[in-house]
Amino acid sequence: MLKKVILFLFLFTYPSSFAATRSASLDTLKAAFIRSDDLWIKVGNREQKITHNEYIRYPKWSPDGNWIAYLKVTKKGKPPLNDGELWLFNYKTNNHFKIRANVNNNFQWAPLDNKISFLVIKHLYTLNLDPAIPFLTNKMGENIENFSWLPDGSGFLTSSKESKQLHSDILLSKITLGSYKPAIRPFFKIPVSDNEFFISTSQFKWSHDQKWISFLLVPTASLSADANTLCLLSQDGQFFKKEAEMLYEEEWFKWAPSETLLGYVKGIGREANLNKQVDIIHAPPLSKKSLTPKGYVDRDISWKNSSAIFVARAKEEPQADMNKRPMPRIYEINLALGQPKQITLPAEKEADFAPRFVNDRLLWIRTNTNTASVFVSRAEAEDKWINHITMPSTYYDRWNWDEVFSLYKGQ
Repeated sequence: MLKKVILFLFLFTYPSSFAATRSASLDTLKAAFIRSDDLWIKVGNREQKITHNEYIRYPKWSPDGNWIAYLKVTKKGKPPLNDGELWLFNYKTNNHFKIRANVNNNFQWAPLDNKISFLVIKHLYTLNLDPAIPFLTNKMGENIENFSWLPDGSGFLTSSKESKQLHSDILLSKITLGSYKPAIRPFFKIPVSDNEFFISTSQFKWSHDQKWISFLLVPTASLSADANTLCLLSQDGQFFKKEAEMLYEEEWFKWAPSETLLGYVKGIGREANLNKQVDIIHAPPLSKKSLTPKGYVDRDISWKNSSAIFVARAKEEPQADMNKRPMPRIYEINLALGQPKQITLPAEKEADFAPRFVNDRLLWIRTNTNTASVFVSRAEAEDKWINHITMPSTYYDRWNWDEVFSLYKGQ
């Protein structure tokens, strides 16, 4: 009898306990997104409209979740919208602050505190939001093609051309923040031969132990549309290798969270649904493993942990009409077993993109190419979390979801 009572109490309380856990997990999710071209925020199940009758793109959270940086651009511009006015929104005070015009969309928060850096016509600036010295903007350098914060937030790694000549070398430099002025020192020179057309780099990404750096070498625009070169560089500058060719998609190469494993989507050609495969490389000893089976294409990678990775996978179909090609679904791949498991179940005319794993939840964006919504995993089911986000710019079946969606990941 006692066993039956215990079993009854367990069955009676378990569903409500599960629901509370699920609700608490959802409450920890926080996103900024664009709907009808305005900026919105969603925390748990509560939505808030932030701007009114504007044209906003590229929302980005500060490390503490109290600020959102975004670009305000003109509606007359043609996609892709890469420049605009940089604004900051304070989530606690509900205030907006205009920072600078003509800012490139590669503006970045410091990894640990409320400093933001941005490029204006190849000039790098940093804005310090410390309450003691509010809105102090410092110029960090000039003639800079691209940059990233160093992992500890002490400065930047930058790229620049050695001269205005097309075939001049690309210089990587480290800029260290100082009390009076930044200190700049050379780090590594990438030689560019007469038959190469590299003009810049992508952002830089560090492995979890900060011993390896990955980035793209970017050629002139017409060539970059079809192929860029993924590179690996050791932190001491002693080892450099051009690893693979791929599209200029910043989200298509990522380090694992706790191992020196780099996942990336290789393959030349501007069409995202042709000749795109995911490889995993271990650095060192630079051993490589391919995860994409023949007859399929992968994109939009995201690590679940250092043993499993998510991809957006579809059957490869080379027919000319892109609207008739198979649409991707999200798969989870166990690296040890190499076995894929389909995670999402969109309808026939829908596609799933941009998987993100946060707070033990998988989120992704589902679209029918006319409208888009954000979904979140729930046990063996899926829930629509954010409805009707603005469709971003697209290019040969590639959508730039960072234009319209930013998930707060916490520190």
